[in-house]
Amino acid sequence: MVTANLGGDLTIKGPLARAPVISGTINLAKTVITVPEKLPGSLAALNVRHKNAPAAVRAQDKALRPATASGGSGGGGLNLDVTVNAPSQIFIQGRGVDAELGGSLRLTGPASSPQAVGTFDLQRGRLSILAKRLTFTEGTVGFSGSLVPYLNLTATSTTSTTTVTIVVSGEATNPKFNFSSVPALPEDEVLAQLIFGRSMSNLSPLQIAQLAEAAAQLAGIGGSTSLLQNLRSAIGVDDLDVITDEEGGTAVSAGKYLNDRTYVTIQKGDKPGSGKAAIDLDVGRGVKLRGEATDAGEAKGGVFYEREY
Repeated sequence: MVTANLGGDLTIKGPLARAPVISGTINLAKTVITVPEKLPGSLAALNVRHKNAPAAVRAQDKALRPATASGGSGGGGLNLDVTVNAPSQIFIQGRGVDAELGGSLRLTGPASSPQAVGTFDLQRGRLSILAKRLTFTEGTVGFSGSLVPYLNLTATSTTSTTTVTIVVSGEATNPKFNFSSVPALPEDEVLAQLIFGRSMSNLSPLQIAQLAEAAAQLAGIGGSTSLLQNLRSAIGVDDLDVITDEEGGTAVSAGKYLNDRTYVTIQKGDKPGSGKAAIDLDVGRGVKLRGEATDAGEAKGGVFYEREY
């Protein structure tokens, strides 16, 4: 889906009753290209017929499905010859991608099925996978006739033993994520090294499940809820997360609101003495009281001030 703010100067030339040409320049301001987070397994066409529909519904139906012109007028509709300029603020968002591009394209042909040709170049961008953030180093969004843009974005990250390259390519409706590394590794090993800095053989079962969920998210074939969301709903907590430290140790953290002002967090890791519990009490006006205790008998407390801008 694409949303845009735009302005420009256009002219209409030619016989209005037949095939006038709209030409000129359109300048795009903020434009957002949204990549779908998930793709449905199948689609079915529904034959919807409105009976006794109110005027607003009939007007919308007519706008969505305009009547086909008939008769001998020979009208060919509107033709386009428009240049679209967008030096910046072309945003691509979804499936972990957040990038900004700039460039231009040209729209030609009939307004009912215009042809788009042009390229937008990367200005900045990042890719987030399971809280791991990578920066795009190069990329383009191209139009070669279709109104659906073609993505080609590259991100690189270096771990202690591996240099990982991720390429996001394909149509924006369903981009593909390809992983490669130096030295060369299988894609599942590349993902494990990228996110956890460890080999697949050294991951815990929960970490392997997280990798599978991340792969499904990138492929756009994930279910309606994630693994952690399903667990969160099953045990009745407000937050559930898996934390990995720099040494590869893992811990599970669960949080729940006892009431509107009191929030409790319990965390347990795979190492002795890694368990702890914390309670936050919101006293108002951005001030919070926090107390924390570990299973080793240590305790601490503090006063925090938070404000959103």
